[in-house]
Amino acid sequence: MHVTRRLLVLALALAGLFVLPATAGAASRRPCVPGTPSPTCEFWTARTTFIADGDTIRVHIDGDRAGRVQTIRFTGINAMELHRYSSDPRKRRGECHGVEATNLVERLIKAAHGRVRLAAQSGASVTGGRLRRSVWVRSGGRWVDVSRAVMERGLALWLPNPVEYAHNLEYRRLAQEARAAHRGLYDPAACGAGPDQDLPIELLVNWDADGNDTQNINGEWVDIRNDGARDMPIGGWWFRDSWLEYDGHGIPGFAFPAYARVPAGGSIRLHMGCGPNSPATPNVFYWCRPRPVFENAGDQRTQIGDGGYLFDPQGDLRASMIYPCAVGCTDALAGRVQLVVHPTMPESIDITNVSGDPVDLDRHVVALHTRSGASILSYPFLGPTVLLPGQTLQILTAGPAADDQPLVRHIAGDGALLADAGNAVGLETYDDALVTCAAWGIGHC
Repeated sequence: MHVTRRLLVLALALAGLFVLPATAGAASRRPCVPGTPSPTCEFWTARTTFIADGDTIRVHIDGDRAGRVQTIRFTGINAMELHRYSSDPRKRRGECHGVEATNLVERLIKAAHGRVRLAAQSGASVTGGRLRRSVWVRSGGRWVDVSRAVMERGLALWLPNPVEYAHNLEYRRLAQEARAAHRGLYDPAACGAGPDQDLPIELLVNWDADGNDTQNINGEWVDIRNDGARDMPIGGWWFRDSWLEYDGHGIPGFAFPAYARVPAGGSIRLHMGCGPNSPATPNVFYWCRPRPVFENAGDQRTQIGDGGYLFDPQGDLRASMIYPCAVGCTDALAGRVQLVVHPTMPESIDITNVSGDPVDLDRHVVALHTRSGASILSYPFLGPTVLLPGQTLQILTAGPAADDQPLVRHIAGDGALLADAGNAVGLETYDDALVTCAAWGIGHC
């Protein structure tokens, strides 16, 4: 499990505690999410002074000193950016969906006469010098979470964090529901008819690199697949995760060069680490990030995850993957394949089709983790890998890929990856839905 770039933000936040004055006194702690026992939050009431955009407002907190205005960054979401901020909605300009999200936030807060309630698990939570809070308004006799309203309409990306995690699972579900319904950002033509609008595109995110992520940044990658019948040029398109990192040209992520194209029925790969971007290698690209990009899922308490998002030049979100899966997570292979692990030399992992019909392992990955959750190995299936009824595919933990056969695959290791004392191997989807698992010794699924 890598030390994520969010820790850098946390370090800045801790440093900010020495320069940011404390907010006004909060009410007693109570559950962050109504109807749930934990976690609990501190609450404040405030008067809104300015709507900046779809995830940022400025307020005067009740009980604070006169004239003091605080900037509030909504917890758990990331709306599209504005380029022109204004209290007049007619003058706002920004990325596709940015103005729409801002106007929604403004309508909700104005209907509550500018009064809001703020909440945080920690009163010291800040990000980029702004207080990190969930924001609520009174509507119809009850408190309404503004971020929830934004996420329900698909007008922001899910942006979880491990400090203010109370809404992580809730917002992830809302994001995946909006994606399934093609609402807001997830309508691929919302910003207008874009290039190759008819081609089916898929995005797969390999978010957990083998070994230490900080030492294997290129082990994080994204595959963009074109299931159409013709090549798809993507020069001028860009990729980003839930976080916002502009490049030197103002693009919020990695901008694909003019020569980039996804071949018909094929894919291209974007690595998160460094390497050459050249027309000589048109199927491989490198973002050259200085640290891992993707959050590792698996913490049941904080419900951390992330997403990958591919935008066309108009700002339409054309392909995405949000993980871990929270909506519609039953996979087509469930109950149709079986794993058997042989942890003694020669080590192997067997996948058997136990159904009466052919199965395809494409878009799945065999994963082995340490007991703390860090990735030891992963074997991805990318492209058709069909097993007929009763057939078994064997993965050996030693040997070169050059020795692969249709039903025998190799992981370039030393053959000593499967601990004799016990562990567990899973067959998973890329968005972390478990299809089947095999455990031995002290391991458990």
